[in-house]
Amino acid sequence: MKNLKKILALGLCVAMVGATLVGCGSKAAPAADAAAPAAEAAGNSTDVKGANVFMFKSVGNAFGVIMYDGFSSYMKQVGEACIEKSPAETTVAAQVQLIDEAITGGAKSLSISTNGDTGFDEVFAKAQSNNIPVVSVDSAASADYRITHNNQASSADIGAMQVRAAVMAVCGVPFDSADPSMEASVEKALADYSGDVINIGVLSAGIDTPVQNGWIAEMEKELAKDVYAGKVNPELDKKYGDDEATKSTTQAQAFLAENKVQVIISPTTVGIAAAGEVLTQAKSTIKLTGLGLPSEMANYMPASDSDDEFSFVCPYMMLWDVSHLGASTAAIQMAVQKDGFDGKVGSKFKMEAWGEYGEEEFTAEDNGDGGTGVLTGIPYTFYKGNMADWKDKL
Repeated sequence: MKNLKKILALGLCVAMVGATLVGCGSKAAPAADAAAPAAEAAGNSTDVKGANVFMFKSVGNAFGVIMYDGFSSYMKQVGEACIEKSPAETTVAAQVQLIDEAITGGAKSLSISTNGDTGFDEVFAKAQSNNIPVVSVDSAASADYRITHNNQASSADIGAMQVRAAVMAVCGVPFDSADPSMEASVEKALADYSGDVINIGVLSAGIDTPVQNGWIAEMEKELAKDVYAGKVNPELDKKYGDDEATKSTTQAQAFLAENKVQVIISPTTVGIAAAGEVLTQAKSTIKLTGLGLPSEMANYMPASDSDDEFSFVCPYMMLWDVSHLGASTAAIQMAVQKDGFDGKVGSKFKMEAWGEYGEEEFTAEDNGDGGTGVLTGIPYTFYKGNMADWKDKL
């Protein structure tokens, strides 16, 4: 697991221009003219032939845009062509169609955050037979066809920390940077808590999205611990917004209308931003936490030490260095293509120095799904003590 100092390198100068973000973290890949076409600005090829293809769940998703910024920056640094090919719809079918087109068009590799657990076997087998290495990131591809999976952080940490943050928000306990895991903070909060049983809602992405489902499973494991018994309902109230702003807004409004939960966890940047707007406009007492981008959550969170964090719907939330996640995915592809990295348990590769990061070494470990994964970060909490530093950067 990478140390917290590297996570603090989130300020890799991600500059947002509308829905398009252009990275300036690497000296070898300076920021391009914001008016340039997306492919040209990132230093990409204009078609897939010979290019390293990056595919997120849907085009325009801010999380995916920032991740591709890091991916393309690293590829440019090492002299490789790349292009983003993400679908307009957040579906497996839409991704399968684009993957098939990329294979036919002569893509060099595929890096993908999948929209589901199943439905890819035939097209991934086709990629394999065409010697196109598949590396998944954020949301895992089938272990039968991927080289490895790039995990942004431990699923156990992500799930547990979101539950702890949710409970602390209801109890009115500030985030303490001296307790980054929030484990001690939540134990003390619950020891002092004597109110009604806390009910937690989850506004997730798609019902079949592997990554969020994995985190939710870890949330449920956390809630099964004795510390929560009798004080926090172990059953999560789950709703799905399919990582679409309109649907996520509708689902957040449903939580508001039902009035059954005291806090919502949204483990997706689209969902947490939608819920933040709904709860803020309604002046709701329902609290919010999860995984979000500071730039998108600035209106719903405290921004200075003098703020009362509990006067905002989202006192604190988490994420990681999304740009670095994209860059490390590119580094995996280069290790596969140039250094013979095979993704087997114990196999290692080195990532060249990039942006604020020096040279790094990663090791493939058992991912728990029949394949391997590498770990590139740990959750990082945004709260009133640091939001001012990040809201214009990420």
